[in-house]
Amino acid sequence: MGYSFYEIYITAQRAFKAMGFPFGADEDAGFIIAWLELNHFNGIEILYNLIESTNQKYNGVIKFDNLDTNIDFKNTTILMKGSGLVDYLQSISNQKEKVSVNIKNCPDGILFLPLLYKISKKNNYIELNFSNSKNEASKYRIINKEIIFESLINQNSLTKKNVNILIKFNTNNLGNVSKQKIITKKIIQNNLAKSIFAKENLWKKILQTANKTFVPESEESRNKGAGGGDAND
Repeated sequence: MGYSFYEIYITAQRAFKAMGFPFGADEDAGFIIAWLELNHFNGIEILYNLIESTNQKYNGVIKFDNLDTNIDFKNTTILMKGSGLVDYLQSISNQKEKVSVNIKNCPDGILFLPLLYKISKKNNYIELNFSNSKNEASKYRIINKEIIFESLINQNSLTKKNVNILIKFNTNNLGNVSKQKIITKKIIQNNLAKSIFAKENLWKKILQTANKTFVPESEESRNKGAGGGDAND
């Protein structure tokens, strides 16, 4: 069965709410998952695999003492800490020509991509480098609202589950930029016009989690305003 971007977003947001994410954080996390799924980065599968380890374990605290050293995510998912960090980087990028941060013990670096794309309208160049648990490295460059993917075969600066983010105001001295797997605003708009087909077993688990946010029907819940009722009541 096909779903719209909005249906994926709302269901994911409700699932995060059921898992203990506070207001605002649940919306950001839902957006990340929906954006990734929309653009063929397996957002639904990522959420499915995180439900058990993330449920009722929300921790969005980040220490920004010194960006010149590593920020340690301590294997906490970006879905909890990513939005706060990107908001902070965006705020200080307004005063600096270049902002860079390295994050260690940070699984699933791809989860940063929707957040960075979202702020790219204010920054001409953003770079996301990350290495997964298998030590496979990837680079995503966001240049003037276009996302370009590069596979890093010979990488020396990143270790397992390390992420590096670079934000620059200008695009000078970038060198040669490969043209692999480009995502543009037009491609995203085309994706929005299509249905998103989720694997049934994955979607069922996410929907079950999301449905925990519904108030069970009872006399007490109806007295408190739950349920649609009849407009003529």
